[in-house]
Amino acid sequence: MRKRWSRWSVLGQQVSDGAGVPVGQVVDTYPFDGGDVEMVVVRLDGAFGGKRMLAVDDLWIDGFSLRTPFAAWQIEDSPELTDGRHAADDPYRARSHWRYEEPAALYAAA
Repeated sequence: MRKRWSRWSVLGQQVSDGAGVPVGQVVDTYPFDGGDVEMVVVRLDGAFGGKRMLAVDDLWIDGFSLRTPFAAWQIEDSPELTDGRHAADDPYRARSHWRYEEPAALYAAA
């Protein structure tokens, strides 16, 4: 059974990568109208900063934070959101990027 995510349950949550290293914090969701959440907008910590979108299908709750199977470098290499709030094509670019991206654990096993 798939967990239903609400906007208010993910806003402000810390996001960690597959190794448990904090990556950033959830600052917004898509869609923005409060319906069923498909993607979260994460403001990255560290030198690169910026905002990236992650699909909620790849997230799970790990204690008091959200966890993704992807490594921090994969999240930093994903498409950055355009200036301002969000452009109309940002969710589609992010969704197509994550559809073909493999978790970092698969790279380590090869």
